[in-house]
Amino acid sequence: MDCVKCKKPLPDGATFCPWCGKKQVATKKKATKRANGMGSVYKLSGKRRKPWVAVRNKVYLGYYETKTAALEALAQTAKKTITERYNMTFSEVYEEWKNEHFREVGKSGQVSYEGAYRIFEPIHNRKFRDLKTADFQAVLDLHAEKAHSTVSKYKQLITQMSQWAIREEIITTNLASFTKLPENVKKEKEIFTDEDIRKLEADGSDTAKIILMMIYTGMRIGELFSLKLSDCHDNYVIGGEKTDAGRDRIIPIRTEGQKYFLYFAAKAKGELLLTKDQANFRNREYYPLLEKLGIEKKTPHACRHTFASWAVRQGIAPEILQKVLGHAKYTTTAEIYVHADMEQLISAIAK
Repeated sequence: MDCVKCKKPLPDGATFCPWCGKKQVATKKKATKRANGMGSVYKLSGKRRKPWVAVRNKVYLGYYETKTAALEALAQTAKKTITERYNMTFSEVYEEWKNEHFREVGKSGQVSYEGAYRIFEPIHNRKFRDLKTADFQAVLDLHAEKAHSTVSKYKQLITQMSQWAIREEIITTNLASFTKLPENVKKEKEIFTDEDIRKLEADGSDTAKIILMMIYTGMRIGELFSLKLSDCHDNYVIGGEKTDAGRDRIIPIRTEGQKYFLYFAAKAKGELLLTKDQANFRNREYYPLLEKLGIEKKTPHACRHTFASWAVRQGIAPEILQKVLGHAKYTTTAEIYVHADMEQLISAIAK
């Protein structure tokens, strides 16, 4: 046997070379011991797909297929303070996030988020850090038939929760943000047909009169129910809501609807033109009357769409209609409230 360094012959069994002193047997390196608090990696017994475990400060970071993957998990948390928060479930993250976020949203917003939280029940007990985009997507896909705005609210919840979890060093990437929403197919806005309006006129009830008042002015239901008696005039009212362009605007009343405003003005006993409760009106009077008259169910906002469509067919200038409806931009008026019927389309092409 020759020396591994100087290549001179060695006596049998020599551990060191008598010529150059080189040790002939390679010494096996001891594993470097991690400093206290840096965590440990060990292998579980038995046949397992992920036998390697990474632990730090008595918190289990996870189970891994290889020792290298477990060591990498430890390395990622080397500069972080690990507590039991690292293992928080979806529900636990939601409760912590809710305690902060609900201070900044109104009651309706809170109800909306609570509803969104309930649909994620399949992953309530999962560790938040273990959830992948596919896990969030699987839940969203179960509700793909719902309105785009509704599913969007669901995604908004998990995205905001993920942002909170990143801040708390529970996760490093907002995987919820990569989920896909169903295609947003815009439906044609519903309007009252001429036949519907004839049925309302013939009914003559106070409920029918209120519906016709919205149709003949394009007012939102909230605008009509908050209208002051002092702001009512023979052929126009002054009111509005939502935006600067919408508030305190002049709203003309179509000739057909002026008598209804005069009718309620004569009955008014307080500051407001109408004394009915808006929420009760929708459920107890508006929808039941449509059903009674055989009118296809439409939201009160359909009254506003109907008025706008009339105005366009009559050639009302865009800038005038924009002011009447109280929109800051005409694109809102054009994209949302303009309806072209078959006769109008054929006539336009013929010209």
